[in-house]
Amino acid sequence: MTLGEVSRNLVELGRYHRLFDRAYDAIGRIPAYRRMIIRRARRRIDYVQRERNYGLMIELSTVCNARCVFCPHPTMEREKRIMDEDLFELIVKRVLEEKIKPTVIDLFHEGEPLADRRLPERIKRLKALFPSSKVRIYSNFALASPEKIDELLDSGLDTILISLNAATKESHREIMGLDFEKTVRNVEMLLEKRKAKKSSLHVTLSFVICEQNRSEVNEFSRTWKRKVNRINFQRAIDWGGALPVKGAYLDSHYPCMDLFERIVFLSNGDFGFCCTDPSGIVGTNVRDTPILSAFNSKIFEEMRKVHLEGDISQLQMCRNCFGVHTFGTNWLLAEVPRSKFIEKATK
Repeated sequence: MTLGEVSRNLVELGRYHRLFDRAYDAIGRIPAYRRMIIRRARRRIDYVQRERNYGLMIELSTVCNARCVFCPHPTMEREKRIMDEDLFELIVKRVLEEKIKPTVIDLFHEGEPLADRRLPERIKRLKALFPSSKVRIYSNFALASPEKIDELLDSGLDTILISLNAATKESHREIMGLDFEKTVRNVEMLLEKRKAKKSSLHVTLSFVICEQNRSEVNEFSRTWKRKVNRINFQRAIDWGGALPVKGAYLDSHYPCMDLFERIVFLSNGDFGFCCTDPSGIVGTNVRDTPILSAFNSKIFEEMRKVHLEGDISQLQMCRNCFGVHTFGTNWLLAEVPRSKFIEKATK
């Protein structure tokens, strides 16, 4: 695991290890530290905009076979659908035309990507066009089969994040409504086939911490930590007040990096505000609006100004989201070009 990944897990597990939570919060409240992070964030933002190095999130599916208690999907009012091919190709065309250089392409949002039968072909298409981009999916993996696993391993997929969220079948059933034993067999099959094919696929297991599984954190870690590349712990969030969630973060808020450098496309072509916008509140569609025009529109710029200069705790959509509770570590560890002063001094 990278330093950033370790830091992220410490933040997320802080609710259960209060020493870490309070230590991060104390650092986050230091004015000099905050000023440093904001300066670094502004340099990073300028760099991303100048180079057009954005992350993309393309929601291929809003169909899902799970009913997770921490997810708004069961009550989501948007149409359950698979993104049609014409729309997918339009997004690809717009990305190329606008000279966007995707750093990462996430093929998920509010649905199960394995529900899309064209997933492997779409991964291959993206890897051919953007070979330096990391392509990822986030799946509950209950729909996996030997054939689908082979297709994924042969597609060029870089990372799969598997939402498992439990160490026992009882908790898994209560949290996700799925067959735990079948899913575990699927994960083990993936790991076996990855080894046999000598694949470089990065496998991460995700564990969203909620009341139903909080006692299983250690067991989950012991079971999987030597089998997969990474375990990602994350607190359940309230999705802008849409879900009742206990165990809020502490009060230090820092700008959300994704708000400045992750472009979200919903399955119908609407722009999503961020990865925790299940409804599509931006109000524009990629069919009739250039990508960067939408991403730099008024609704985004007003929110970004609050993140950099205002009080994030006043934003219901953001204040209880993991994106603003990094204590600045994501900005601290992100690539930022050297200042002109340093560049001049080193010449």
